[in-house]
Amino acid sequence: MNVVRILRSGLSTTIQDLGRPHLRHFGIVRGGAMDQVSHELANGLVGNLADAATLEMTLSGDELEFSAESVIAITGADLRPVITGAHGQETVVPQHRPVLVRAGTRIRFQTTFRGCRCCVAVAGGFDVPMIMGSRSTYLRAGIGGHCGRTLQSGDELPLGMAGYVPAVIARLNDEDLFRASFLLAPPWFVRPLDLPPPGTVVLRVIRGHHFRSLTANSCAEFWESRFAVSAQSDRMGYRLTGTSLAMELNEERLSEGVSVGTLQLPPDGNPILLMADSAPTGGYPRIAHVIAADLSTAAQIRPGTSVQFQEVTLSQAHSLLRKQRDDLSRSLIMAELLSRS
Repeated sequence: MNVVRILRSGLSTTIQDLGRPHLRHFGIVRGGAMDQVSHELANGLVGNLADAATLEMTLSGDELEFSAESVIAITGADLRPVITGAHGQETVVPQHRPVLVRAGTRIRFQTTFRGCRCCVAVAGGFDVPMIMGSRSTYLRAGIGGHCGRTLQSGDELPLGMAGYVPAVIARLNDEDLFRASFLLAPPWFVRPLDLPPPGTVVLRVIRGHHFRSLTANSCAEFWESRFAVSAQSDRMGYRLTGTSLAMELNEERLSEGVSVGTLQLPPDGNPILLMADSAPTGGYPRIAHVIAADLSTAAQIRPGTSVQFQEVTLSQAHSLLRKQRDDLSRSLIMAELLSRS
């Protein structure tokens, strides 16, 4: 059986796909890959469908061993994956392109140099059990992925059968391709979405239902201030500190529907940005919503990073999402990894 072995586990690596968005009305979190653009890109690069299961590594990565020849793709955060040769020499594994690795290859991922979450796809996807229509790991409930938990040293992950093989992957043995010990890769890369720049990250938002209930000073501070992503942040949400916001009236509210990207304001005045594993409902005021086109950028923000919010209209948010989807499709088409039809 073709498997990927975890020789050394990283800080927090899980198996993810596109999650369970169709079950939110039953109280099930969406889950899935935090950076869905990088997830879909990695799958496209190896010929998988967008919903195939991938590995999501956070801040530091694992050491993996491949039992058989495999086509892989690494996207998202730069964890400087390397292969160590027989004589101790290290070869950096190129990212954002398909890579053919030989049987027995070991790849060691390091601490992130830039970004927060790295995505690793393998042709055929990770063949773990389907739970409620998804293979994604939901840690708080202990379901999905591999035993409902983060990966540990000694785990073995079975791979599915590779299906459609794009022409560019079939040509990976051509002589003109980049060569190094244990791997083959084309000389180009595909990266339609850049990692957040150093310094302050700007996230675009639309106003939420309760924004108008902020005090006048807090309305101004929301746009002018830089908020720091606290270390108390995870896949459920980011706690933002630095500027405390206040409502005109601190009245109790019934729980209402929220979405990934919603900015809630708890009584302490420090906003919370809801992420992939957030609950479908919440009782805190909803002051803004990060637009869908910026959620992958948000997923790559590390604790300690500053963020600032920029207002856009709903029409602009739709246009920016369409452009992001078009850019992703166009990149894969140009690389001969997606049909033009």
